[in-house]
Amino acid sequence: MYLRKDKNRYRFVVQSLLIFDRGCISLIYSLAGPLMPLIMQEFGITQGAAGWFASSAPLTVAIVAVPIAIVGARYSLKKTFAVGALLQVAGILVPFIHSYIPLLLTRVLFACGTAIMVPAASAITAGWFNRRELTLVNGITVSFTNLTGAVAYLATVPLALALSWRAPMMIYALVAFTGAVAWIIFGKERAKEKGISEEGKSSEREVKPEQSVRQALTQRSTILIALAVMGSWGLAGVMGAWLPTYFHEVFGMPLQQASSITAITMGTGIVISVIGGILPQRLGRRKPFLIIPGVFMGLTALCAVLFNNLAVIILMVVLFGIFSGLQIPTLYTLPFELPNATPRTGAFVMFALQCGGNFGTFMGPLITGYLADLTGSYLPGIIIFAVFSLSLLVAGLMLPETGPAARKVSSKAEADGVA
Repeated sequence: MYLRKDKNRYRFVVQSLLIFDRGCISLIYSLAGPLMPLIMQEFGITQGAAGWFASSAPLTVAIVAVPIAIVGARYSLKKTFAVGALLQVAGILVPFIHSYIPLLLTRVLFACGTAIMVPAASAITAGWFNRRELTLVNGITVSFTNLTGAVAYLATVPLALALSWRAPMMIYALVAFTGAVAWIIFGKERAKEKGISEEGKSSEREVKPEQSVRQALTQRSTILIALAVMGSWGLAGVMGAWLPTYFHEVFGMPLQQASSITAITMGTGIVISVIGGILPQRLGRRKPFLIIPGVFMGLTALCAVLFNNLAVIILMVVLFGIFSGLQIPTLYTLPFELPNATPRTGAFVMFALQCGGNFGTFMGPLITGYLADLTGSYLPGIIIFAVFSLSLLVAGLMLPETGPAARKVSSKAEADGVA
């Protein structure tokens, strides 16, 4: 059994609610790519202007993540998460919107909710599950978010064509609203943070005083994690936002087919995210699951857009999905395994991760869109961010190994030193 037996089985109810609500984030976030051509047509805007529809959300997260960390530290994690869950349903307002700027404001509100929810959810999870379980639980969570992202890529265009381009935003927001209400009623954070042993038994361990927000945000490992996701998420943002349009305009694919092929990335992540949770747990190491994706993400992305061959495209999109998904469970676990980390200080590192990752996701689609306006090609932007994704490799090489195998080696070395 990967998950320990625990008398308090309510943690599975809590995690199910968190998984559903985080899946709603992916559902709403992922509709940007499929809707981009329809929004350009609706409002008569250029690729660069349309890029703001994809980029406004990550930019907002990058700006507000750290201030939210400071404010949110004063309140309970349950209340903080509830506020974020309610903000992400801003798409309900879309039927009343008839110009582009107000549409962008709904994405800004959604992004504020995302900035609150992801770190709070990770901290709540870390409070209920021990270190041995955390990568697997994070893997399952990420797998579900990939599932909902794939649903968005598959369902958004049919819904938009059958009803209205506004329909997917409205429907997905209503789904998110049910999740927010469920959390308010049934959600719960662990009442008391305790040290968790590797075997899963709670103990009141002795630790140094908890880090301040400033200490957690400025430590070397936090900065490296933020830079790692800035590059990898930036490339993923480019692919998610512009790949359907690229396949549609450059390779002449029908928009639905182009969107469905892009959905393969998310579909692959459904399986690989669970594997990415199990393998670090079994091997007891984290760094390889940053280094390997750091090497291959950019390469597979370039191959997917350079070869107009359906078999090659699908293969490269699958591989890109594998390397994109493999890293996420480890990235979401590292903040809670750093020296002297607690669920709350780990949440501070998660805010920094969000800030860096979403800044990259903001830059990717926007810069690619404006470069397409200037050059007539999407390739310059894609190439730039394929190279930038190597930041994941660099960070993977420089971060400390926090997995159980490394901790056992460290403990043995300390024991030998004492002896």
